[in-house]
Amino acid sequence: MKVELTTEERLGDRRPDDSAQEIPVAIGKSELRDLSMVNSWRGAFHIAVEWTLIVGAIFLCQRFWNPLLYIAAVMWIGSRQHALMVLMHDGVHYRLFRNRFLNEWLSEISLAWPVLISARAYRRNHFAHHRHLNTERDPDWVRRRGVVAWVFPKRPRDLTLLLLNDLSGLGAIGLLRLAGSLMSKDTGVSKGFLIGRYTFYLSVTVFLIWFGAMKLAILYWFVPLFTWLIMIFRIRSIAEHSAIEGASQFYAQTRSTTASLLDRIFIAPKNVNYHLEHHLYPSVPFYRLPKLHALLASKPEFQGAHVTQTYFGVIRECVEGARTNSGEGENPTLATFAMQPDTGTMSR
Repeated sequence: MKVELTTEERLGDRRPDDSAQEIPVAIGKSELRDLSMVNSWRGAFHIAVEWTLIVGAIFLCQRFWNPLLYIAAVMWIGSRQHALMVLMHDGVHYRLFRNRFLNEWLSEISLAWPVLISARAYRRNHFAHHRHLNTERDPDWVRRRGVVAWVFPKRPRDLTLLLLNDLSGLGAIGLLRLAGSLMSKDTGVSKGFLIGRYTFYLSVTVFLIWFGAMKLAILYWFVPLFTWLIMIFRIRSIAEHSAIEGASQFYAQTRSTTASLLDRIFIAPKNVNYHLEHHLYPSVPFYRLPKLHALLASKPEFQGAHVTQTYFGVIRECVEGARTNSGEGENPTLATFAMQPDTGTMSR
């Protein structure tokens, strides 16, 4: 089933269907049009770079094998797998390539299928998330509702155990369940798509067996996929929609995070930390989100936005309330920051 976007959706003017209020900050149509321009060469470049970085890490680790180097390789490759998923997300929004055919199939073959999901199936889930954010019609919100792992704030010990569980590989069960639920939605796509997808998996499996590379695939693809990727994906997901306070109902639903260099490398590649900006204007490709953030930050209406300094700051926000509830300290104020339009600094 082919999913089409209206012109308004492509330009980012679509409002959540269940929201009774307007988006609290707006930019001009000409500015939005410029920010929303898709540069296909940039999309292709970023795909090529990420795969090159993965192959390079495998080569170096095999060439100079050391257990500590292997751990670093797992962290690095897991972070690059996450980058592939973020690029796929842009493809889901038709922001990767201007040519629809290239956008669809390269999003699948080079980004989604290698991490065991379908971009087209994910699109259905994700568009519903955008249109019905944090309501009964938001599949992400419904899936997490009542699940202890997604209830915040938590005690520091509980949050630590949750992340260690993900890092151990046990959290992969959740990823496989999600992949299975998305895979079940393949029934709405064409036979050609289904044949292409499962031919891809069969071909890769035969290739790995034929060239004796199955062990390499397990060590350098599936171990990062089911350990480091799972943990950082949870951290990023927590940052986007959990433990948030804001000055308005809209700003209380979504957070952006000011990422440090290490955050950008290992947790939040491709400007995925600008999540509030993405929800405001999903037509803007990832490489223009910093510019969008700067533009929005110059507007008074954006001063109530929930922007947290670093992902360590996000973790703090997720546990401070738990300390207070257990009587370990005074009632803390969650770290809500606003970008100052003139100085570019952050203030509480």
